[in-house]
Amino acid sequence: MLIHITPTFFLKYSNVSVELIDVTIPELGIELQAHTDITVRFPSRNRRLNVVCRKKGTRAVYGILLETDKPVSAITVLTRWLVNGEVSMHRVHMCFTGQEEAATDCISLWRGIYKTAFTDRSPAGTRSWVPSACQPMLSATASDVNSQRETAIWRKVDGSGIIREQNEYFPAATVEGERIFSGYRMPRREDAFPCKVREYPQTLQVTFENGLIEACNLDEQASLIAEDLTAIGVPDMYSDVFRPLIDEIKPLCPLFFTNTNQLMTTIKRFSRTFTVLSEDQKRLVENQFTQPLFHITTH
Repeated sequence: MLIHITPTFFLKYSNVSVELIDVTIPELGIELQAHTDITVRFPSRNRRLNVVCRKKGTRAVYGILLETDKPVSAITVLTRWLVNGEVSMHRVHMCFTGQEEAATDCISLWRGIYKTAFTDRSPAGTRSWVPSACQPMLSATASDVNSQRETAIWRKVDGSGIIREQNEYFPAATVEGERIFSGYRMPRREDAFPCKVREYPQTLQVTFENGLIEACNLDEQASLIAEDLTAIGVPDMYSDVFRPLIDEIKPLCPLFFTNTNQLMTTIKRFSRTFTVLSEDQKRLVENQFTQPLFHITTH
């Protein structure tokens, strides 16, 4: 499977220094190092866009091409940047939609191309997205990019307002392989990095396709659970089981993506409280934390 990704930093300020460190994709067992495997170039007319590409020749191209040994439905793209001398992490949970042989996060490549065989491959709910604002990209501060996808992004900032961690869910389209190579300044097939697909326990998977996938505050979810347990006549379960469990995972997962496996994956991997629960209690916890959410508000 061919996978085209475009790790990018949108640099708005002349007094902010930015340097690429690396790009890691655990599901593909690949770690690409700046200055050795990859570099930053400027394929766009917008010189604020620092785009990662393979370190080969002098040609500025859009992104990196990966070739896997078998198909994959989701990946986690971890890009680290040095911003004003400190590390900023950009984590993109990318889930592929469609059945084509290639995938790309480049929104402009999803659209149908006039007088060609390439029809619109945009995932549901993405046709109104503006590529310049909705492409996954890190920036110095949260106000630098006004994205229609803001509800599917959560961040941690330092005391000066610089983003030190950005997490986002992104549905990427599968497309025909030829479509990728037909685009402007795209990577060549011979420049693809070979990868072997492997299991990664923290891969984000969508669990309820008809629900919104948004960043939700864990405390807000806790309030909903407390209300549910009171309604079914077991309010003590919240204080005895759920509250200790929530307090335990909150430092690791203060926000999570709704209608995905993220919260339960974190609980099963890192919660000691969960491991000592009875089987009935574990089932109740799973039922509460995996129920579909249709609308939430974040604070």
